[in-house]
Amino acid sequence: MRNPAAIIFLVLFTLTTLFVYLSVRRRWLSLSASLVIGIVGGSLCFILFIFSQNGNLLQALVFGVLIGTLFSLLTVSAAGYFRANAAPKASALPELRGQPPSEPR
Repeated sequence: MRNPAAIIFLVLFTLTTLFVYLSVRRRWLSLSASLVIGIVGGSLCFILFIFSQNGNLLQALVFGVLIGTLFSLLTVSAAGYFRANAAPKASALPELRGQPPSEPR
């Protein structure tokens, strides 16, 4: 993989995946909007990556869409899981501020 264009497309794929993860975790976008952006962006990056490696059209479309969709689904699922199970911030719980910790029973 000595083709500089291939490396650029893989970096763009990584940045797309990172953006999708952060957009779900930080609630910048809804889950569905993040998923659509991830699928379209990831698929496009991988299609261009396969083309830069001298792949044919059918191979680029099938594997690009498959890999882009799979990574986006996994990224949104993981980010949604971590977002749902994250501990609330102390500032979100004003009734607990200033109180001593409760003793275990």
